[in-house]
Amino acid sequence: MAAPLKLKRQVSATSKPKNLASVSKLPIASVLVDTPVSHLEGIYDYWIPSKIDKLVTIGTKVIVPFGNVNADGLVINRTLNQSNDGKLKEIIDVTSLSSMVSAQMLEHIEMVRNRFGGSFWSLLKQSIPKRVVKVEKMKTELDSQTYNHANDNLQDLIGRADFGMLNSNKRLKWAVNLPIATDSALFVAKIVLARAQFNQVLLLVPDDKDIRLIKRQIDQISKVDVLELSSNLDSSTRYRNFLQTCFGAPKIIIANRSGAFTNLKSDSTVIVLNDLDASHYEQHSPGWNSRDVTLLRDKNTSFIFVSASHSLEIARLIDVGWLEQKIYKSKSEISIVASDSNRSFLSTIKKSLSSGSVLVTVSEKGYANVFLCSKCRNSAKCDCGGKLQIKSSNSQPECYLCSKKVSDWHCLYCGDTRPYVISKGIDRNAEEIGKANPNIPIYTSSGTKQIEDLPEGHCIVLSTAGSEPNGEYSAVVMLDGENIFNRPTLRAEEIARLNWFSNLSRLSSKSEVFVSLSNNHPVVQSMLKGSSSYSVKRELENREAAKLPPYYRVASVSGSKADISKFVHNLIATKKYEITGPVEMNHLESKLLIRVESSGGSDLVDLLDDVVKIQGIKGKKIFRVRLDPYDL
Repeated sequence: MAAPLKLKRQVSATSKPKNLASVSKLPIASVLVDTPVSHLEGIYDYWIPSKIDKLVTIGTKVIVPFGNVNADGLVINRTLNQSNDGKLKEIIDVTSLSSMVSAQMLEHIEMVRNRFGGSFWSLLKQSIPKRVVKVEKMKTELDSQTYNHANDNLQDLIGRADFGMLNSNKRLKWAVNLPIATDSALFVAKIVLARAQFNQVLLLVPDDKDIRLIKRQIDQISKVDVLELSSNLDSSTRYRNFLQTCFGAPKIIIANRSGAFTNLKSDSTVIVLNDLDASHYEQHSPGWNSRDVTLLRDKNTSFIFVSASHSLEIARLIDVGWLEQKIYKSKSEISIVASDSNRSFLSTIKKSLSSGSVLVTVSEKGYANVFLCSKCRNSAKCDCGGKLQIKSSNSQPECYLCSKKVSDWHCLYCGDTRPYVISKGIDRNAEEIGKANPNIPIYTSSGTKQIEDLPEGHCIVLSTAGSEPNGEYSAVVMLDGENIFNRPTLRAEEIARLNWFSNLSRLSSKSEVFVSLSNNHPVVQSMLKGSSSYSVKRELENREAAKLPPYYRVASVSGSKADISKFVHNLIATKKYEITGPVEMNHLESKLLIRVESSGGSDLVDLLDDVVKIQGIKGKKIFRVRLDPYDL
């Protein structure tokens, strides 16, 4: 654990308040102050003025004088201690509803701070939306509702025993694999409604598209209020919904990462969808993620992690028996065609269009992102050294570095003018597939131009990862397998497997899948076995041998070259950590990775917190620290 905050007194030369007689029997508030000096927050005592006495309760935000400035504070206690009553300063004002932050929420945030380091206030600000005063005067309770929960077909899919457990108030610790050829949004909606019969349910999803899809399914099954906590809401709606979780007990809450700290009853259920998705990782310091924040909740909380392919962190919890894995198989007839089957993906498209639409997934946007000379196979480069790319079928080659356009491109080595494309973007693939399937509508979905729902009629949809339109397909073609499974990042295979297995849930019960990998590839074997968990045991063993997550905790630390160099020297002397780097980021800064076994993670957090605090005291430039980053 990080070092506990020490009780201090904020003193001043001012005299004791004259209106002590009208102040309550507990006239002193212990306030956790967001101090102007980073990472030096502490608990200080302040007098409570009589005019705001009834408003200053535990869990209330206030403004207090601190040094020569006014600072935010959070009341964590009220006492009768008057040892310095003649010197204490007064609270200036109240800036939230009374007791807005519950004791349970305070404890939860402190546990997350102990795991990821940094300041308590940085986490508090990330968990509480911006205040909108006019909203505080409105009604903040949800009307209680009774509703009929439809369990159609769910018992047939998950079995009588698990169905009974799900439809009870028993504590669950499950890791559920999304079934193939089963609408994922509908499946999750049924799980949410089942648990909501007995306690509160918080569903954490990667993005707003997931919120819309699952809310739509819940609404079609049962007319029950669903409270949304999303960063995409306007400030008034978001703050009003937040207050409803603080002072009410809404049955169903759907949120993205920003709702991970939502106040819940102790026997509630938290469901996390696709914890491996990058959107579940906070980008600002201290860099927590939805999975770990959920696991740090009250011991009576039920956890259900739902994913087409779980992260290796969840896989390890399954491996040690802390989570119970649930693999459900639908009654579907899916045929898998590998790239070494002597069949073209075009035949899969042609064959499947007669019964429905076809989804084609590709790795990149654009047209021809990398091309070579057809004759000598040398890279097409600009005079500045940057590689050339072709952005559309009719555009001239353009340098990705300096944006110079080359109107009469020819190979700098042999003079040939014929380009050979080796990295096709979505537009080039759409062009080629369109020529092979004339008179068939073709749509592309990627980047900022995404299609949310599958268009009507039989069509071909090309999509990049995460942009797939919602709907049912008669076939899925997965291109660029070697590219996406061999990217030079730690999580490349995990992410690729998640994306590919997620697309299997979009299939109809009788459909075909073409994968651009050979039949003996582990992910193809996983598909043939109907489970993304195949070979995960081997991946975990490789991670442990390489001293990587989830067996080791990792801290990314960046700062000035001189300071990082000195820090590395001191770290090496401790002989407690695995150190990679420092690596030069630019001519001024360096970065290093620090690895330690999971059991030593809290010591590393304490060390880095102490280093940052000392830097703050000395007025030095503070290290940028990230514990357990999404990727290395």
